[in-house]
Amino acid sequence: MRAIKPTNKNTVSKRGEKEAKSLRRRRLLKTTVRFISVVGICIATIGSIYLWQSGLVTAWFNKAETKVEDSLVDAGLTVEQIYVGGELQTTRDEIDTALSISIGEPLLAIDIKAIKERIEILEWIKTATITRKLPDTLVVNVKEHQPAALWQIDNKLWLLSDEGINITDKQLEYFSDLPMISGAGADLELESLLHTVTKGSDLFNRVETASWVGGRRWDLILKNGVKIMLPEEEMKDAWGNLIEFEQSEHLLARNILAVDFRVKGKTVVRLTPEEADRRRLMAKTSGEGEDI
Repeated sequence: MRAIKPTNKNTVSKRGEKEAKSLRRRRLLKTTVRFISVVGICIATIGSIYLWQSGLVTAWFNKAETKVEDSLVDAGLTVEQIYVGGELQTTRDEIDTALSISIGEPLLAIDIKAIKERIEILEWIKTATITRKLPDTLVVNVKEHQPAALWQIDNKLWLLSDEGINITDKQLEYFSDLPMISGAGADLELESLLHTVTKGSDLFNRVETASWVGGRRWDLILKNGVKIMLPEEEMKDAWGNLIEFEQSEHLLARNILAVDFRVKGKTVVRLTPEEADRRRLMAKTSGEGEDI
């Protein structure tokens, strides 16, 4: 059998002391690193605040931006031409003011998003597209609102687009041929009405006024005075029936006061008093000698 060597107590004691010293050194190192990190963060924060408040950072950025712009100018990438297309009601002066760009500015340094926002604020502009065309051209294409009706509300007139958007209240005399709409909320329902009358738009061109009644349905008054009373529901079907009646019988050219579609599946035609008397007389004489 192998003899077991007795453990030396002094050796164990020395080993424990070394481990304790090593542990203390690691703890001290961690504390020192943590302290240095906190101090570094504080110095960096205070330094950043100082640089920002002193204006040095802004000056550095401005200097860098100036160098970039100078480089673009040296390379010949400057605005020398501005093309504008799509404007009808909007003047070129209004667009130029919104652009706020001078000939000779660096082309690539132009803020396209800011220009787009400024142009689309103009009352007639629906959307705007701005593109750079190297080496020296800025192209601006605009799409304007399409005028569709005059809206009377609170004793004031507005020109509405085909989407029911208020375009302007100026120079409305140039749009007197458009139908006049009225009624609270009529502007919000105009787009739906125009979508309904897409078929037979020639017939809708004969509409002089359109009233949004009770927030539920439309009454249309034609230029010859005939009133078309559209239903609350299935308005498109009623409009289609009116087109058929007009095409087959020229209904709206006759002496009538109104065509009423409010009752589903039923069309009521109201005659003028003179036409009603004439028809009663024709009925009494069996209609001899004259067609209705």
